[in-house]
Amino acid sequence: MKRTTVLIAVAILCLAGYRGMAQSETVTRTGSLNISEEVRPPVLRITDIRFEDPSGNNAFDAGETCWITMSVRNEGFGDGVGLKGVIRGSGSVSGLSYGDIAIKDIAVGKTETVRFPITATTETEDGRAEFALKIEEPMGFGTDEVSIAVDTRKFENPMVRLVDYSVTGQQGSLKKMQVFNLQILVQNTEHGRAQDVSVDMELPSGVFLMDGDAGHSFSSLGPGETVSLEYALIVNNDYSSREIPIHFGISESYGLYAENKDITLTLDQQLASHMIEIESVAGDDPGRIEVASLRSDVDRNIPVTGTVHPDRFAIIIGNEDYHSYQKGLSDEADVPFAANDAAVFARYCESVMGVPKDNIVLLTNARWSDMNREINRITGIVSLRGGDAELILYYAGHGFPDADSKEAYLIPVDISGTDYESGFRLSDLYARLSATGAGRITVFMDACFSGGGRRAGLLAARGVRVVPKETPLKGNLVVFSATTDDQVALPYTEKQHGMFTYFLLKKLQETSGDCTYSELSDYLLSEVSEYSLRINYKQQNPETACSYEVEHEWEEWKFN
Repeated sequence: MKRTTVLIAVAILCLAGYRGMAQSETVTRTGSLNISEEVRPPVLRITDIRFEDPSGNNAFDAGETCWITMSVRNEGFGDGVGLKGVIRGSGSVSGLSYGDIAIKDIAVGKTETVRFPITATTETEDGRAEFALKIEEPMGFGTDEVSIAVDTRKFENPMVRLVDYSVTGQQGSLKKMQVFNLQILVQNTEHGRAQDVSVDMELPSGVFLMDGDAGHSFSSLGPGETVSLEYALIVNNDYSSREIPIHFGISESYGLYAENKDITLTLDQQLASHMIEIESVAGDDPGRIEVASLRSDVDRNIPVTGTVHPDRFAIIIGNEDYHSYQKGLSDEADVPFAANDAAVFARYCESVMGVPKDNIVLLTNARWSDMNREINRITGIVSLRGGDAELILYYAGHGFPDADSKEAYLIPVDISGTDYESGFRLSDLYARLSATGAGRITVFMDACFSGGGRRAGLLAARGVRVVPKETPLKGNLVVFSATTDDQVALPYTEKQHGMFTYFLLKKLQETSGDCTYSELSDYLLSEVSEYSLRINYKQQNPETACSYEVEHEWEEWKFN
């Protein structure tokens, strides 16, 4: 009896459970209008999928972390909870690190962004990886699977180097107790992206940082990308050495692909006057990366002919900074790049034209007394050598005309436009050169004598340019001039030189000086005339003149 009662009770319980289950299933299957309070599922849908790449090349580069990002919307009846992002890879996935991720809840009617991080290690190879992704939900209301394919690229190491530097200042040369500027150019010279780059400067005792930071950090440098850093420095009076060694410690995230650099400055070394503006950009060319420079192409790779002409002399003058020597004169009256013109031309004189270093006089921002003293000294030495000697005069700076006589003058930095007659009258200067009796005298004149200038004239209010009269030439003299008539000698800003000087140096560089004066004259006329219109939108037509004595021979003269 008792056994029968127990069996009946169990049967009743089972029947009740079955009816409850059946009722529950019936409710679940009746459609959206009859959803029970206990079960309110989400309906998830992927509305967008994209690839996020820090380098911007739409590929997995070895050593970088990228993301596959999707937008997921809940269009269902309840919040999406306990969600999981599932990712499966195929193809070239060797070296890629990725995995499933937990996802925060997505409320009804809301869209959330889901990001799958994928890291490409240094083991990544060239190829194409395919990924299938979906969002799983505990009750089975997850998304459909979506696919995306992305290229993979093998490891390319970076290499961060200090590739160039420049020392600038308005004082002409590096002196104690005077602030000067050091500009360095750092570049990633290889095809891999450098991450977490640091550049730290160490100075010797007695040298102080006046402006700028000793340490710089950059999140990344792309292939070929450059960055320019500037420091204002000063040397105290107790500094005992002539040399100034400066150490730069350079590092990147791997700790393997950067090179430290030591540079040595020297007291009394020549200073450029203009810091160069560098725009930091990554190179797009997947081929060879060109090493960047703060200098023009003609300032680098200067040919070395190995020839020496012991009787060849050069007087080289670059007058750039006029405003520092004349009260009330703005820097607009300066002659941009004239100091650099002169300094680089001096290097060509020694390396290409074989002028002994002791026979070269280089003056930058020269006052009247400086110019007069050195012109007298060198012409005196040349006079002793007579017809065996050769003399080269190079001048970049302001010229000025006499409005009445049309006589042309060279203007030292301490002579004003109102006192131009205290400068060097060109006809007198040429007479001094010719009086030496030198067998060859060559003048390069990157100046104009119309009253204008590369940026502004010494008398900016003067509205009418003067056409200077033709200067008579005597002796064995040839003059290469930057302009004709009332034109202005203009700069080639990109190259950090005067337009005339840049192409003068370019011809000497391309030929190693093995060109005739006639070939040089034709080249200057062609290139300067064209590029002045291209770059400066103004005419500048060089001309060449010679004395009567050499009119039948100067065209075949050479520099080598």
